[in-house]
Amino acid sequence: MSLFSALPLEAQVLALAARTQVETPSAEKLRALLAQPLDWARLYRWVLRHGVVALVYRNLLQIAPDAIPEPWRLRLESEARSLALHNLHQTQELLRLIDQLEAEGIPVLPFKGPALAALIYGDPAARVYVDIDLLVRRADFRKARRVLEAMGYQAHKMLSGAEEEAYLDTQLGFEFIHESRHFVVELHWAFFYTIYDLALDPEAIWARHRPVPFAGRTIRTMAPEDLLLYLVIHGNKHRWLKLTWVADVAELVRRCPELDWSFVAQQARDLGVERVLAIGLILAEALLGAPVPEGIQSRLRQRRIAHRMAREVVHRWMFRDNTEVYAFWPVFWYHLRERERWRHRLGYLGHHLKLALAPTEKDRAFCRLPEQLTFLYPLIRPVRVLVERLHPGGNP
Repeated sequence: MSLFSALPLEAQVLALAARTQVETPSAEKLRALLAQPLDWARLYRWVLRHGVVALVYRNLLQIAPDAIPEPWRLRLESEARSLALHNLHQTQELLRLIDQLEAEGIPVLPFKGPALAALIYGDPAARVYVDIDLLVRRADFRKARRVLEAMGYQAHKMLSGAEEEAYLDTQLGFEFIHESRHFVVELHWAFFYTIYDLALDPEAIWARHRPVPFAGRTIRTMAPEDLLLYLVIHGNKHRWLKLTWVADVAELVRRCPELDWSFVAQQARDLGVERVLAIGLILAEALLGAPVPEGIQSRLRQRRIAHRMAREVVHRWMFRDNTEVYAFWPVFWYHLRERERWRHRLGYLGHHLKLALAPTEKDRAFCRLPEQLTFLYPLIRPVRVLVERLHPGGNP
């Protein structure tokens, strides 16, 4: 049984409609599904959860407008309008940020957010997003931070100098929230958190970047080959819980027929993410009809573990509504299997060990140590936990 045919009817409708192009066979299949009894409450809930309201509403309206019950049509229309207005404001803010940073001599490369919606989907209103992601060079990071702060943004985490440097080195960026609470900027200097241990040189991203038209002007963007790898790693990091992450991959493949697949394959091999790439492409082709070249598809057919993991994504997480999707051990086991090299698997285990030992806010609140003694927090944690157990719900 294929990944698509194993989906519930509402999920099949979602997959057929969450595309910029619905080919004639898919449109006919969609009409046939809409003629059957559907749980519209469930479909509406999934449309919102998976971040595909604009695409689904647009395609349902064009392909089978009479099949949409009026109350649900009005709800979808309202959500699509709200999204368009939200995205317009986000796009305006993105341009304001680019202008200000570039005026200060800071090259900036937007990715995801409004730029991704416009460049891949051809419409900034086509995709749901909650933040604006920007890439700057590491040497420009502090200067860029000062520019953002002058524009009314404040760092989400207030850390000491040493803590901030450590955070930057491991998380590769920082989150800033505007004083209006309407905008969130994630400022990055590199990609792929150190949990992945990927030797992708940010300067290589800058060297391959290209200018593209956007909102009546020209902005920088990642080369499509780099963007494809970023999208599959990002989607897989979240176990593809949202169909919009699969749609990003599918639409990039659809929009860039000139994609250099040999370069993508070599990069994936060098980085040790061939299985991750395979999972993303299997999902994009099987669920959303991405036009993956036959040569690549023949290679994907040989990747049995990737196919098993793609089925696990669809059946265990993507269309489940319960809290099991966040259970620790299934998530841990999934991410351990995605890694094909023992070095990366050991790095993943080491990451969780560091998390277990890293000081938490509770540890800091229990005992404030001077900066030079913060290495003692792992010793303090057992004491803190013991005190909490002896004095539950109050101070000792």
